[in-house]
Amino acid sequence: MWRCGSTMSGAGIDSNAAVAELALVRRLALAALEALERERQRIDGLNVYPVPDGDTGMNLVLTVRALVEELDATRPTEQANLRRDFARALLMRARGTSGVILSQIVRGAVEAAPVSGPLGGRALAVMLERSRDAAYSAVAKPVEGTILTVIRELADEARALRRKALPLDRRLHAIVVRGEEALERTREQNPALAEAGVVDAGAVGLLVCLRAIAQVISGAPAVVPAPALRLVSSPPER
Repeated sequence: MWRCGSTMSGAGIDSNAAVAELALVRRLALAALEALERERQRIDGLNVYPVPDGDTGMNLVLTVRALVEELDATRPTEQANLRRDFARALLMRARGTSGVILSQIVRGAVEAAPVSGPLGGRALAVMLERSRDAAYSAVAKPVEGTILTVIRELADEARALRRKALPLDRRLHAIVVRGEEALERTREQNPALAEAGVVDAGAVGLLVCLRAIAQVISGAPAVVPAPALRLVSSPPER
C-alpha cells in the first residue's frame, strides 16, 4: 500500500505509520461506500448492459462494503499480507460483473501502490495502468463503451500527467474530469446504451467512488449533493 510518510524499523513497518496508513485507506474506502449507497438507486436505473436487471448499484455497494469489512478486520501488524488479503476478499465477495471488475481495479491499484513515500504522478499512473490491465483481464470478451473504457481513459490521463508538477488533489481532479468525459461517450459507443439513451452504470459507479476519494484527498467533504454529480445521468422515461 502507499504510505504517507511511513518509516521502517528493523522489524518492519513502524507501527504508528501502519496504523495511520490503515486508517487512511479505510477512510477512502468508507467514503467510496457512502457515495455508492447514496447513488445506488440512480445507478440501478441506468443498468441496461449487459442485461437490464437493475442491480449494478447494489452489486457495487456490496462489493465495496466487503472491502470496508476486510479493512475493519485487519490489524496494522498484518500489513505484509494486506494486499493478498484484499485481492482474495474482494474477488470472493464481489457481486455481479460490475463488482468483479471493480474488485480487479482495486486489486491492480493495491498491488502496484508504492511501499512508502508520497503518491507521485508516476506511481499513480502505474497504479491505474495496473488497474486497467486487471479489469480487462477479468472479462473474457471486453466490450467498449463500458467501465473498461473509462478505466482505460483514467489510466491514459494519469500517464499524460505523470511528469507534471501537480499536487495529488489536482491530479485526481483532472483524472476524474477525463473519466466523466469518457463516461458521456459510452452513450454512443455501446449500442445497448445508445438505444436506451443512458451511460454505462458500472462506469458511473467507478467514477462515484473515484470522486469521493478525490474529495477526501482534497480535504473537502466527501458528501457531494446529487445535482453536482455530472457523471450520473438519468435514464429517459419509458
